[in-house]
Amino acid sequence: MNSSPLSELTLSVTQGHELTYEQISQSIDSLIGPETIESEKLLFLKAMSEKGETASEFSYYVNGFRNRSIDPGLEAFSPHAIDLCGTGGDKAGSFNVSTFVSFLVASGGVDVIKHGNRSISSKCGSADLIEAIGIPLAPSKHILVEGLKALNFSFLFAPQYHPAFKHIAPIRKKLAEQGILTFFNVMGPMINPARPAYQLVGTYNPAYLERMMQALEKNGLNSALVAHCVIERDEVKGVDELTACGENLVTGFGKIKTDGVESWSAGKWGQNNACLSELVGGDLDQNLKIMENILGRNCSAGLLSTILINASTAFKLCGKVGSLGEGIELAESLIVDGKTKKWIEKAYSFFQQS
Repeated sequence: MNSSPLSELTLSVTQGHELTYEQISQSIDSLIGPETIESEKLLFLKAMSEKGETASEFSYYVNGFRNRSIDPGLEAFSPHAIDLCGTGGDKAGSFNVSTFVSFLVASGGVDVIKHGNRSISSKCGSADLIEAIGIPLAPSKHILVEGLKALNFSFLFAPQYHPAFKHIAPIRKKLAEQGILTFFNVMGPMINPARPAYQLVGTYNPAYLERMMQALEKNGLNSALVAHCVIERDEVKGVDELTACGENLVTGFGKIKTDGVESWSAGKWGQNNACLSELVGGDLDQNLKIMENILGRNCSAGLLSTILINASTAFKLCGKVGSLGEGIELAESLIVDGKTKKWIEKAYSFFQQS
């Protein structure tokens, strides 16, 4: 009896061989194919996890799944748009920092094409907060385009653009129950189907920092920064975004080019150090209240600093400002002058009328 293509690839992986682009593509087709039996998918992903993906293999997977996503038709905006997203999985229970920052950045005139999902490891995911302010999760392509024209913002709900993932989800769940994590746990933020030219990406796993950065660079982005914040707490080892609460391990290229992985504290942005407890979020209602407090500058100093740090970095990445200091000033002014609050109100009205 002949072995299946995926079984042959599993054998190659268990022998420690690096897979080629063609083999990666073949493995993706098998993983997303409903005809491939579940046990073969499980064994392959377990073997890949045990071997560990090389930078090239990880880059090929990012490329392969991006190519298999549904095109949202935003190519006119992608060359000057940014996405801000973390991998999740850090168990920090923090407020939706990247989601709020995406609102702030869009209110500053930068096109944001955000890619995200509902809550998986927290009480409130990016899609939950976005839907709550009136932005639809499944708009037509026409509305996506009009949203970018009117608001500098569009949201791409991941399940709508990556239908192939439904054939992998049961396998990932079984592996997670065994304590086995795969590249799928960090790849999500990197396969935005609109392919924005700029990204600020956070990861819960610092071991992936350089692999993620290289994958973004090899897949044609202009500038990107990948970050992980080290937190000295027993229950939380790190956070999947830049914060004012610890040492930020970062690596980037383009307009923020680093020398390998660098360590940046809050002082890099002229901000004070803070405690992780200042970033704690809750369910949707609680996070909406926190957002209201941020807009009124009535939130914790650490949360406000973290918001400003991320917005400043995003503005610098896409060339809106020339320095992180200028980015802090711009981000702060958008909150103080009420522009971000007005943007959220405009977003609600726009989509209600669309």
